[in-house]
Amino acid sequence: MINQTSRFLAREHSGLIELGSRIIDIFSILIAASLVTYLYDFDFINLKSWAQLIFIKILLCLIVFKEANLYRSWRGRPYSDQFSRLTLSYIISSIVIFLLWSALNLKIVINFEQFLLWILLSGIFIFIFRAFVYTFIRQLRKKGVNQKKIVIFGAGQLGKALLTRTLNSPESGFLVTGFIDDKKNQSIKIKGLPVLGAINQLPNILETKPIDEIWLALPLKAIDQIEKVIELTSKKNISIRLIPDLFGLTLLNHSVTEFLGFPVIDLSVNRMVGINRFIKSCEDKTLGLLIFLLIIPLLCIIAFALFVTSGRPIIFKQKRLGWDGRAFTIYKFRTMKPHKERENKITQATIDDQRFTLIGKWLRKSSFDELPQIINVLQGRMSLVGPRPHVAQHDNEYQKTIQGYVRRYSVKPGITGWAQVNDLRGEIRSIDDINRRLQHDLFYIENWSLWFDLRIILTTIIKVFFSRQAW
Repeated sequence: MINQTSRFLAREHSGLIELGSRIIDIFSILIAASLVTYLYDFDFINLKSWAQLIFIKILLCLIVFKEANLYRSWRGRPYSDQFSRLTLSYIISSIVIFLLWSALNLKIVINFEQFLLWILLSGIFIFIFRAFVYTFIRQLRKKGVNQKKIVIFGAGQLGKALLTRTLNSPESGFLVTGFIDDKKNQSIKIKGLPVLGAINQLPNILETKPIDEIWLALPLKAIDQIEKVIELTSKKNISIRLIPDLFGLTLLNHSVTEFLGFPVIDLSVNRMVGINRFIKSCEDKTLGLLIFLLIIPLLCIIAFALFVTSGRPIIFKQKRLGWDGRAFTIYKFRTMKPHKERENKITQATIDDQRFTLIGKWLRKSSFDELPQIINVLQGRMSLVGPRPHVAQHDNEYQKTIQGYVRRYSVKPGITGWAQVNDLRGEIRSIDDINRRLQHDLFYIENWSLWFDLRIILTTIIKVFFSRQAW
């Protein structure tokens, strides 16, 4: 049995990153304060109170940012995730400092105009400096600087998927050098990478190959192999990461909790009940109405452009399955020319689809074709955030072939979702594609929170411009 104190996932040596990030945040707030001080005259008494307010702001940012995991290593994690967290965290810290400024009647020290300018400049500087440093580090890793050499244990479905994702993300700084697998012949190459050997050859591999990390892409039942790898690497300075292969389980991406001091995997948990369901409903109605009012001009412009370039209909309607598997009509801007499908056959859109209208491909790429679904949200049939609804015919097929698929119906479908902000969108080419999306959908359902929804909404806005899968 594995000792309770054993660590499956080695922590990143991120002390330098944490220190650097803290310095950037402190420096940004001080620079902004210096500019405001330069632009406005402060007498000595006010200057003292002003310095105290700056100190409180710095302290608040350091605490809130720490709680939002903004001082951890971001190697291999999406750019959008960091900056959606940063946006929300900065807003929270600014609200708190505003309440303090009001409660302590510090208007005599710094008026509202000065205070607002300081808050805005601090946020802008934090974002700019962090973005510059983050981009610089990513480019260095892309060129081979500070790369971590990885060996994947397990050349199965999950191992190959990890390799593909790593090859597609050179800026993450992970370089896979080969596989370890008991069932694969060493003469076999996987996307040009060798199978270095079996588990009994691991000591020799560690002696002859420079390896920083071993990723265990194994099913949970492979406990003997996991223990063996930990034993063989116990005297080596190598990080071991367990990425459990959950493809074979009926339920995916279960949340981990603690019960009487023991780690517990919740196999079937729906958090969208009681007060959570009420909060989610309020979020959809409040934010949905606000977003609708803000995008009315954009909706009118797109509708007019569609009418001029491709005529009617402007809105495309289709049956989808929503909450509890009930059918509803989804609204989208029409992006394709009118055409007839073969009987009982719905053809997915592809990247160079000839059926696109003049501006249809652009609407798909920007995701603006989804904007009319804000009406579905206001009708109560959809949510701002949730699993994306698929065509009813496809859903019926997935229910027959993928166990646990119906659990997506335990919440309302969303305009955007956790799968989409992780670039799992567009054409579904294989059962693996839909499995991956299902994992992310179930992770969202089991880990829902208002904070999580706001992160996804902000990340979606960023992904409109930077998504690799948008077309």
